[in-house]
Amino acid sequence: MINGTRVLLPIRILACAAAVSIMTIPAPRAQAQFSVSEKEELQAGREADAKITQQYKVSRDRNLNGLVNHLGKRLASVSERPNIPWTFRVLDSKELNAFSVPGYVYVTTATIDACGNDQDALAGVIGHEIGHTTGKHAVKQTKESTIGGLIIGVLAGRSSRTVQTLAGLGANLVMLGHSRGDEYDADKRGVRYAHEAGYDPNGLIRFFEILEEKGGKGGRGVAEYFQTHPNTGDRIKRAKDEIRKLEESDRN
Repeated sequence: MINGTRVLLPIRILACAAAVSIMTIPAPRAQAQFSVSEKEELQAGREADAKITQQYKVSRDRNLNGLVNHLGKRLASVSERPNIPWTFRVLDSKELNAFSVPGYVYVTTATIDACGNDQDALAGVIGHEIGHTTGKHAVKQTKESTIGGLIIGVLAGRSSRTVQTLAGLGANLVMLGHSRGDEYDADKRGVRYAHEAGYDPNGLIRFFEILEEKGGKGGRGVAEYFQTHPNTGDRIKRAKDEIRKLEESDRN
């Protein structure tokens, strides 16, 4: 996630509820065998998307949707998971935000406006969100969550339907965010995808600078959650290091 917002924060709860609700926890060695298949992961994404599109306004602007779809498909084609069904949506919102659930990427109209004519910056944002799915960060966070651990330990041996129901309820009690490590990983992937797809990977850095500027001005349009993300200056430095490595690799 590039930046969370107060308005869109419940999306993460919805996504996690869907992600956990479809997971079958086998018995008796539930904890050792706990796993999520790609089919289950993508089903979780579809369930989350259904809830998201019910509760939030999806833009019908053909130009914006065409742009985001073009960039997204081009970036996804050079990722590690080019063959999964990707969907790219534009949300009508005045908040700077971009986020994802498995197989789905969402970008707000405010984010697109902030990028202006800099398609490379927007490509960096979308590439970052694609990186969360290619890195299976939602699956990782679900496995590592405290509530997930409790469900595995306490509910092992019960029917899968019971586990699914209680897991879905439990997921609403906790908000799973991406770890700093996952955010850095998504940055790295986004830079690489932009580079391989023919975009300027420095675009992501330019978008970070936009976030940094808005955050420094009191964060109008940038919610409180932004403060808990990895330091933007550090992300810029890491992205520059990754770009340098890509350029050196091109010269060799």
